[in-house]
Amino acid sequence: EPTLARRGGRLVKLTGDGALVEFASAVDALSAAIEFQQAMEEDNREQAEDTRIVFRIGLHLGDLIVDGDDLYGDGVNVAARLEAAAPPGGIAVSYSVRDAVAGRLNARFDDLGGLELKNIERPV
Repeated sequence: EPTLARRGGRLVKLTGDGALVEFASAVDALSAAIEFQQAMEEDNREQAEDTRIVFRIGLHLGDLIVDGDDLYGDGVNVAARLEAAAPPGGIAVSYSVRDAVAGRLNARFDDLGGLELKNIERPV
């Protein structure tokens, strides 16, 4: 949670083995994701391989529906499907996130091409 606080993130809800987090900007979201994954990698160096905790992160910049303290809609669905497509310990971002952070964040992207996601019209 310190990473969320530093980057202006809001923990919307915990979902079993996952979390839904909202950020005001794609730069803040990706910065937090990178910082979190780096911290987890550092922590895991001290752990036996069978006790390591590894997360996948999916980021998307898109429309959301706000319902009280909850969020839903295509923006959430795309992020969840990107999370499932991310490698263990990795971050998968949509084209909208990549384009929003271009030139504003020192990050390297491996282009996996447009991912076809269930119930999403266009590749992301």
